[in-house]
Amino acid sequence: MTQQQSIHPSVEQFKQFVRQHPKMVEEIKSNKKTLQQFFEEWSVLGPEHEQWRAYQIDGANDTNAATDNHTAEGANTAQNADSTATDTLGQVMNMMRRFNVQDLQNHLAQFSSVLSNVQNVMQTFQQPNSPQTRSNQDHPFSFRRD
Repeated sequence: MTQQQSIHPSVEQFKQFVRQHPKMVEEIKSNKKTLQQFFEEWSVLGPEHEQWRAYQIDGANDTNAATDNHTAEGANTAQNADSTATDTLGQVMNMMRRFNVQDLQNHLAQFSSVLSNVQNVMQTFQQPNSPQTRSNQDHPFSFRRD
């Protein structure tokens, strides 16, 4: 098995993408971003996102890249299914990175208080329907005279 066969299709697509956007390599070399960060953004945003225009060389590769991508997509539909699954996983991982536990806890507390208020309102509307049971609840023991 050669090295070319062992590479995941999405990684191969990203390699082509980096070749078409050489300014990304400059940012990696200047330690502004890592290759991993670029790959994660690419997998979430996709290769057609406007963010990538800044990394192209003055749009010279736009038409060639579009034709190359279209040809590669038509030939490798099974690889595209794997790529879609990888993209979805990348989106989930990106959401998890943005996930703020403190905000979630605050939202859950608010939701809990809303549910509590709804339960209280429902209890107030249900109470007039059963006044007899309430009187029994006020006096849980029945005292009888002998």
